Amino acid sequence: MRSTLFINTKGPHSSQATRESLDAALASAAFGVPVGLLFLEDGVFQLKQGQQPSTADLKRTAPIFQSLGLYEISDVYVCEEDLHSRGLCQEDLLIDVTLLPASQIAPLLASYDNLLSF
Repeated sequence: MRSTLFINTKGPHSSQATRESLDAALASAAFGVPVGLLFLEDGVFQLKQGQQPSTADLKRTAPIFQSLGLYEISDVYVCEEDLHSRGLCQEDLLIDVTLLPASQIAPLLASYDNLLSF
């Protein structure tokens, strides 16, 4: 089965991108596709604890992130430099992640068959 890496670069609750990425990742995993999630740039804020959508039409995503294990999605990566440059550390995040230095992002991308960016 071909693997898919979902790349998240947008901040939380600024659009439906976070929700769409999670829905696509969960659907893929439900069909047995090996799935990974990568958070870059402002996408690292999607994983910050205590997120609350500012508009009524956007739903909280924290419960979805916390249920990734039920879908056997355990490969969650965060660019270490992007996290730290935004004043965050691993303890600020909702879930356990693998921190990757920027130099390891290209090899990660090359290890997946499909890349989807949100």
